[in-house]
Amino acid sequence: MPELPEVEGYTRYFREHALHQPIARVDVRDARILGEVRPEALARRLRGRTFTSVRRHGKHLFADAGAAWLRLHFGMTGDLAYYRDPSDEPRFARVVFGFEGGAHLAFEDMRLFGVVDLIDDPDAFIASHRLGRDPLDPAFGLRELRKLLAGRRGAIKALLMSQELVAGLGNLYVDETLFQTGIHPLRTADALRDGEVRALLATMRRILQAMIDGKPRRGWIFDRREEGERCPKCGGTLRRATIAGRTTYWCPKHQR
Repeated sequence: MPELPEVEGYTRYFREHALHQPIARVDVRDARILGEVRPEALARRLRGRTFTSVRRHGKHLFADAGAAWLRLHFGMTGDLAYYRDPSDEPRFARVVFGFEGGAHLAFEDMRLFGVVDLIDDPDAFIASHRLGRDPLDPAFGLRELRKLLAGRRGAIKALLMSQELVAGLGNLYVDETLFQTGIHPLRTADALRDGEVRALLATMRRILQAMIDGKPRRGWIFDRREEGERCPKCGGTLRRATIAGRTTYWCPKHQR
């Protein structure tokens, strides 16, 4: 499932290809991808408008069209495709935005787990859906993370995956953060030392930014998610279990 780094990639793609072009038409190929907006309303409210800016919060993309904001959530198989020749339309295009000048932007999604919707205000949406802070938000600091974790007895793996605590983290990057900080996924939040909380914040940010920038993953567990694999950090044997409903990998030798 696309997590924060992938959605940041989509956000940059949208910014590069879809801004400042008048929208000539909106074609809904499959209404099942829509949220609460109806196909006719989506087309009517966007036609003649222009996307002027785009932002991301966690796993959600928001594009400002003046009278409304387009919201995209990519589910498991959502993607964006910008093209000019109609023959290049993706096979699983669900909504196609046609711009004046002949270019198109398609939201494609083979499995229909994504969402295309219109909202009035991203901040109101974030608040009403109780989304937590974005981990790459410069205003999200150590003091706030300490406060969020204080007194919580739940497993740190489950807490970090909760979108109400920190928005945008999913299974892969939570496992990687815990692996690189040497924290067992079943450790309770209230048992973490101050230095470990500090390391959590710094490490999750470093991992997310490295993925966004496409940097090598040497020494990561990311590419060794198999039980019995050798730990690239300490040589231990990787373990697997279901934690918080998700398949979790860790090294019992150095994650305590």
